[in-house]
Amino acid sequence: MIMSTMDSDVLLEISELSVTFKNRGETTVAVDGVSFDLKRKQRLGIVGESGSGKSVTSLSILNLLNTNPNNHSQGSILYHGGQKTQDLLAVEESALYKIRGRKISIVSQEPMSTLNPVRKCGDQVKEVLEVHDLGDKSGRKAKIIDLFKQVSLPDVERIYDSYPHQLSGGQLQRVNIAMALASDPDIIICDEPTTALDVTVQSQIIDLLKEMVQSQDIALIFISHDLDVVADICDSVVVMYQGKVVESGDLPDTFAAPSHPYTKALLSCKPTKDNRGKLLPTVDKIMKDTYVAEMRKKVSTDLEDVVISVDQLNVHFPNKRASLFGPKTYVKAVDDLSFDIRRSEILGIVGESGSGKSTVANCLAGLIEPTSGQMFYKGNMLNKRVLTQDRKLRTSIQLVFQDPYSSLNPKMTIGAAIKEPLRYHGIVSKDQLDNELRKLLNQVGLDDSYADRYPHQLSGGQRQRVCIARALSVRPDLLICDESVSALDVSVQAQILNLLDQLRGELHLTILFISHDLSVVHYLCDQVIVMKDGKIVERGSATKIMMQPEHDYTKKLIDSLPQPISETF
Repeated sequence: MIMSTMDSDVLLEISELSVTFKNRGETTVAVDGVSFDLKRKQRLGIVGESGSGKSVTSLSILNLLNTNPNNHSQGSILYHGGQKTQDLLAVEESALYKIRGRKISIVSQEPMSTLNPVRKCGDQVKEVLEVHDLGDKSGRKAKIIDLFKQVSLPDVERIYDSYPHQLSGGQLQRVNIAMALASDPDIIICDEPTTALDVTVQSQIIDLLKEMVQSQDIALIFISHDLDVVADICDSVVVMYQGKVVESGDLPDTFAAPSHPYTKALLSCKPTKDNRGKLLPTVDKIMKDTYVAEMRKKVSTDLEDVVISVDQLNVHFPNKRASLFGPKTYVKAVDDLSFDIRRSEILGIVGESGSGKSTVANCLAGLIEPTSGQMFYKGNMLNKRVLTQDRKLRTSIQLVFQDPYSSLNPKMTIGAAIKEPLRYHGIVSKDQLDNELRKLLNQVGLDDSYADRYPHQLSGGQRQRVCIARALSVRPDLLICDESVSALDVSVQAQILNLLDQLRGELHLTILFISHDLSVVHYLCDQVIVMKDGKIVERGSATKIMMQPEHDYTKKLIDSLPQPISETF
């Protein structure tokens, strides 16, 4: 038994944790001498840029990295939640088996990489109860249904019997959270859990996690790049930079008066209603003291120069019949939708998960055949058949998906993934491929070394940047961004938003920007459409929608936003 003189309220004691990765003879220090404690009922936030070591630290707590012989961990992680203190880096696998998912649960950033695609969601949550022999067998389904209700899933009986591919990204993440709560753990580690959630569900999940920590004898580690969310949910924070802890302390004091330049830089990068007309700063420029506030260049749009026109679009999906001879019913994912996007315009679409935003994007990209209605690209009919046959048209309309993990081939290096469309469409000559690759990587904030890496060696934010670079590689006219910055930390998000704004000016790029983050939509977009249940409930300029909403649903979305840090202190 490991003896400890720590406070009896301490559940987790991390001391001098270091994690190194070896790849092709090169050693990377992902975590360097990290130390902090976690107490019962504490809500600890870990913040930092993508690649700062946040997720590696969380995975180390459950010793999920040492299964690879090229990974090496040092230090200690003492868990005080059981009858005896255990060093999670040193105990046998059989002891960890009783802790993982039972005493310490984790909610990952990417729900599709967590859930089994060939098993129903309800069965996957029930497996947690079965593996750890929790609860009465006859009452397990009822408990899961109750958990689904707690995390605000709609139509819980349908969700229970649905496969992961039948749910939206936000719904999948809520299933993951329900799975983590199923075993009544001592510690819940949430690694970017609200990234895929719309603002109203995010608000509900935050309230739920707060209430659980307060009412039960548990602790929460909340990893996020959204500082507003961390300030809302957490009572303390650890700030990580290049694998090290550079600042830690209680909230709100740490964010109100940060002492380290890196923390100050993170707080400066987030879009707010006050910096809409300015280019966003990045952490690198602030820390090097090279940031100079610049106004965004105004881009005029011609009302007559319509790139995309959508007229009375309908997309209906059949429901599962109650019986073989039962009536056939449909879900109206998109219901009589009409809008135009003009050249060089950025049109934002906002709404809750399941409102039909992504369905619209998939129709324009030719991935879904509409039930009825018409779509036009520069006056020419646009449909799945035309997109399939016309290679030039396929390069003109590019889609950046919400989930970067499932967008990339795990067997291809990053360089090969980006070169593939360049080579297939003949964008540049063979001897220019490497130069174009470097240019695209640099545009999205990645250096040349990433070309030889595989998707699993990148963080979620880094993978999303690769997806954006690949979409830009074919020089499209219309870029459809479906939650494309939701997985990015504030600094890289600022860089990508600046990049999109710059490209729209330089290349006259038209952008359809889909997001649940209203602050980002307000910053970037010219016009905004608000969708609910497949219909448009409000439309107008970004400033009007954000500052003077008319529809009750729009007001609800805005009220659900975490209070900006600048207004909190």
